Amino acid sequence: MAITVIAPALKLATGINVFTLPAERQPELIKTLHAISNEIITHKYPMNVAANFHRGIDAPIVINYNQYNDRKSGQFLRTQPVAKALLDKTHELSDKHELRWYEVEEVVTTEAPSDRLEISETRHNLAVIGIWAVEPAQQNDLLALLRHYGEAVKAARAPGFIGLATHRGFKPEHVASYEQWASAENYRQATDHGAAAEALAQMRAIALEASLHCYDVLSVQRFDLDQPATM
Repeated sequence: MAITVIAPALKLATGINVFTLPAERQPELIKTLHAISNEIITHKYPMNVAANFHRGIDAPIVINYNQYNDRKSGQFLRTQPVAKALLDKTHELSDKHELRWYEVEEVVTTEAPSDRLEISETRHNLAVIGIWAVEPAQQNDLLALLRHYGEAVKAARAPGFIGLATHRGFKPEHVASYEQWASAENYRQATDHGAAAEALAQMRAIALEASLHCYDVLSVQRFDLDQPATM
């Protein structure tokens, strides 16, 4: 069972690919993303650590949450002809595509160990992924609000809450969040009212962009070990 670890201590570059496209094109996109993973495995390209495919439940979006040894190595695939052709195909299939780069800032979790989240396709956890943009001077403010939100949900002992990882963008206007919940119903009940709803309202108030949706985890691929991660 492959597991992707999200933890500040790993010091990895996180590239979050957001593909917006209708449901009828999503199977072909996901097939193409798997073909890219197969290229990495076949040729043993060293720069990729993990790829994690997510399909939107409440939005026409597919997200690939990638981990790399560093941002520079994340550009390597475009120098390989077969991989480049596949990458170009993902763009052609999508109505909109954007890749942003981050580092993991903090983790708030209800489970041990307390310093990480783990993505696994076999646990069937719900992912709630936030793609945020703010004025550059407010990046720290949004990160602090996200931490407050996670701590508020944890303190409230919200049923089904597993954890939250905040991500600082390499560009100062970018922030991302990755939450895990047992179910969409747990998430909606916890964020409809109380401290969690208030924190979300504060975040939306300062954000120039707030794309916050629920996702199913479709697959997890570890390229460095191809086995559960350890730290």
